[in-house]
Amino acid sequence: MSVLSDYEQHLSRLPLSKNTQRNYLARVRKYLAWIESSGEAPRALSEGVARDLAVREYKQHLMLSGSTSSTVNSHLCAIDSLYLFLGLGPAGAKRQELPALAPRALDQEELRRLLKAIAQTKSYRNKSIALLMLHCGLRISEVHSLLISDVLLCARKREVTVRLGKGDKRRTIPINADTAEALRDYLQTSKRTDPNLPLFGSRKTERLSEAGIDHLIRQFGREAGIELSSHRLRHTCLTRLVRGGVDIVAVASIAGHSRLETTRRYTLPSAEVMISAMEQLNSPR
Repeated sequence: MSVLSDYEQHLSRLPLSKNTQRNYLARVRKYLAWIESSGEAPRALSEGVARDLAVREYKQHLMLSGSTSSTVNSHLCAIDSLYLFLGLGPAGAKRQELPALAPRALDQEELRRLLKAIAQTKSYRNKSIALLMLHCGLRISEVHSLLISDVLLCARKREVTVRLGKGDKRRTIPINADTAEALRDYLQTSKRTDPNLPLFGSRKTERLSEAGIDHLIRQFGREAGIELSSHRLRHTCLTRLVRGGVDIVAVASIAGHSRLETTRRYTLPSAEVMISAMEQLNSPR
């Protein structure tokens, strides 16, 4: 479908991470296939009223198919991007309200198993990547974009600089001792001495892809017996900071959040805490 190929080219020119571009394209592809099968494609892609009806019906289709509220909203966001590209503007479809729960972080036992898996790896590169996400809260796109010069490891200061985070924000994050040790081992053995080189590469490419980073993080999860993603590592970092009593403004700065409301999500109860609370209402045995 020419609309999809044109939209793909449009996406490639936007300041979005490769991962976000892939997700948008996959969701738009599903939407276009759905309206094509329903016979509404021509009108839904050219008329405002038909657009709104099609998107609302597609939203219902997703919900009846068992999609979560966050999944539905992510699809609507991608579809809005498509219609903005087509010049029609966002569809008149309300987002689903999300449950007021904290982002999903690792619990203590899962964290223990993950740290054990990370400690056992023979790859200093993979260990450094995992610890930067777990202890610095970096996004996968931010890890992918790092240069060697973005890491400072000296006696008085240990920090990593994210030059172009979400919303084009620049920030500098302190590095703890465990992550610094892993990075020193990696830099000493990697033979990557040019400060302008990407920090993380592979045998085949100068810069390790986001897909490659995602793969190795999920591999750590399989070794630890947990469901793991780069998002969950970031959520674990920020959750531990908030629940450890770190000032929320400081956490927002570390996370690169533009709004404190985003950081305050980490003060909400987790699903596990809610379940545990309700289990306390069981009858005494």
